Amino acid sequence: RSPVLTVPEWDALQAYLGKTAAMIDCTFDVGGGNDGFTHALDRIAREAEEAVRSGCEHIMLSDLKTSKQRAPLPMILATGAVHSHLVRQQLRTFTSLNVRTGECLDVHYFAVLIGVGGTTVNAYIAQEAIADRHARGLLDGVSLTTAVAHFKKAIEDGLLKIMSKMG
Repeated sequence: RSPVLTVPEWDALQAYLGKTAAMIDCTFDVGGGNDGFTHALDRIAREAEEAVRSGCEHIMLSDLKTSKQRAPLPMILATGAVHSHLVRQQLRTFTSLNVRTGECLDVHYFAVLIGVGGTTVNAYIAQEAIADRHARGLLDGVSLTTAVAHFKKAIEDGLLKIMSKMG
């Protein structure tokens, strides 16, 4: 019903898709030198192509493995690179691109991710921030589930407004 997925929805989707989905890590080694970034973009495009050619119907792009040693690729760039590569290989219509990113915090970022080829988007850090505020009692008696639902609804309403202005 929506391209915006909460963390539980992402987890349920991933479990439901099972072996028809391929998870691709969108981080790169910070010690990889000047070419580490470029090599990572090439790697994720290649992994996506290989997954689709082997029968995967869903590509799951994620920067969840970000750490002190692994930096996230900008997810708009990574999603667009995979989308463009699959289009050039005439494979894009055979798969969905599902994005899990910590960078996505606002409606514009969701819209751009969808615009460059994302099918669904999970903004896990935004939801962790909501959970943190809830745990500190900053949400005035609103349940965590309700707070996340409000965030999702706000993003969906923003996306609808953007799409309606595009004609």
